Amino acid sequence: MNVTFFVRAGLAVLLSGACTLAWPSVAAAQQRDPVEMLAEADANGDGAISWEEVVALRTQNFQRLDRNNDGYISANDRPRGPFGARFDEAFVQVKRQFDANSDGRVSRAEMIGAPAPVFKRGDVDGDGVLSAQELSALRAAAPAK
Repeated sequence: MNVTFFVRAGLAVLLSGACTLAWPSVAAAQQRDPVEMLAEADANGDGAISWEEVVALRTQNFQRLDRNNDGYISANDRPRGPFGARFDEAFVQVKRQFDANSDGRVSRAEMIGAPAPVFKRGDVDGDGVLSAQELSALRAAAPAK
């Protein structure tokens, strides 16, 4: 496994709460546009993002991070060797975003059920799907870099 894997799996869920990314570092990940990250959750390529696609991606990310398959993302999932430090950085962010009960680990239910503020803000009609038009409006409203 490489550094990109742990950064993708750990941080992909942060800004949009739902995405898989290929970032070279945590700092670069934090600078990534959350709307573009959310758009990457479009699994079927139809230009819209359903809440089901968000949940599916969160589930996939959880499975990647729960390396020991104990049902939690925790320090016990830290890889050995040079990738451990990258995991540590990502894990801090994952805990901050998803550890609802503050027990120092993230359960599947915590990750799946966590709020997705970018999705919610963009889903103006409340139908559980970000249409291409809603994504476009989110992009237009995003602060300039």
